Formats: sequence, C-alpha cells, structure tokens
Amino acid sequence: MINVPLDTISSTIASMSSVLTAAGAAAAIVGDDRSIKFVTDELKKLIGEIPTARHLEQTLGIPLGDLRRPSSTTISVRDRKMLVSIVPFANGAAIVLRQVFDDPPQISDIPKVVDVIRSVVNRFITFAELKSIQLEVSASDFDERYRHHDQLADALGTLLDNSLHYVPAGGEVVIGVRPMDHKGKPILLFFVMDNGPLVPEHMKHVIFESGFVWNAQAAERTGGGLFKVREFAAAHGGSVWVDSKTQKACSFFLRLDPDH
Repeated sequence: MINVPLDTISSTIASMSSVLTAAGAAAAIVGDDRSIKFVTDELKKLIGEIPTARHLEQTLGIPLGDLRRPSSTTISVRDRKMLVSIVPFANGAAIVLRQVFDDPPQISDIPKVVDVIRSVVNRFITFAELKSIQLEVSASDFDERYRHHDQLADALGTLLDNSLHYVPAGGEVVIGVRPMDHKGKPILLFFVMDNGPLVPEHMKHVIFESGFVWNAQAAERTGGGLFKVREFAAAHGGSVWVDSKTQKACSFFLRLDPDH
C-alpha cells in the first residue's frame, strides 16, 4: 500500500500529503501504525518504490525509531549527502529527505559554538518549515569553541524542541549565543526565544526539577527534558532559566563557563 486514496485516510495525513507534494519534497508518510500512507514521486525517483516502513528503513539504512519525536540523520544516497528528517504530526510522521552539503572544514576536532548551533538547527529545520515557523540563528561568527560540544548540542536541541512544540504555525523562534562578561569572568550565554505561550510564573522553577513530569497535552506551557539541561549546566559551571519579562516572548537562557 503506497498511495492510499486520500479520501480513505485522515484529513491530517491528506493535508500533509498535499503540503509535501506542493513543496516537491522527497518524502513518505508513515502512519501511527507504522504503515506507509503516502510516498511522493520525488522520493520514488530517488530510492524507488516503498511498500512498507521496514523496506524504507532498509533502503535508507537507518532505523526510523520513535516517530513521535523530531529527529534527523545524515546518510548517503547515490553519492549524495542527504539529511533524513522525521517530522511527527497527528496520526503519523513525515520522513523527508533533503540534500545537504559538506560542513566547512574545522581547524580542530572541537567545532565553534556557532557551528554547534547551526548543527542543532539543521536537525529541526524541516519540522519548522512544515509548520510554517520562522527559525532564525542569532550569533556572530566568533571563534569560541566548547569542548563539551556534544552535550551542548543535546541541551540546545531540548530547548529548541520545546519551542517548536509550543509555537503555533506561523510563529517565530530565534536561537543564538552571546559571549559576555559575568562578575569579571567570560561566559557564553545561549538563548532560545519564541513568540509562543509563556511559562506560568508558578512553573518557572519546578519545570527544571528532576521529579517534574511533562504532559504534552496540558494547556499550560512547560516542556520536556529540562532537568537534563539543568544537570548539564550545573556540571559545567552554569545555569539555565526561563524569562518572559516583556510578556511578549518566552526566552530560555543557558549560561556556561567556556573554560569549565
């Protein structure tokens, strides 16, 4: 079952199929039962017929994993470097392939922090585009590097995932970093800002506690996995907090000691 008649599937899947087709995307839609609901012609041209989700995994050479969370993996298809993104939505997920180009060469094994931010954005850009969210990077191209860059990418990914979950279609998210001075010492101040709903005042501290249980369906904005961000920050001489003083934007800040 590849191209199921759109009148026999959910309106959400039919709508997503139309978006992917109009965008000329190389993509497939997998239902929440892991069956193939739709495959675009662009994807067929690239990797052929896809009868089952298992066949899609074998063809791409990667497990699709949890279809409920956005993720991305880089693979090679016909000597082209491709980014495979999982974009979850109600009743299933879109598996989207897009060509990427080689990263700029690094002068060391430790990437610049601005490149760490760009790599995180690349993981979520497809999801943002399909949700019509404007995703921007605000960071000057300075040479600061951070040796715990893998953990930093995970922490920033959690904050960005949180924003994209809550920001409505047509919204804006900005992720960036500023080198600053704090009490006479240099710090790196990372931030993720969006125009989605604000975190209630009584939740601003508890959402970072280890015992906090995130409910994705709750009306109040909270966020999942924030305790791990706090653990990372504390282990490296920093801190994490949420602010909404202007009452117009929700801003998460991550302060780190670059020498820690």
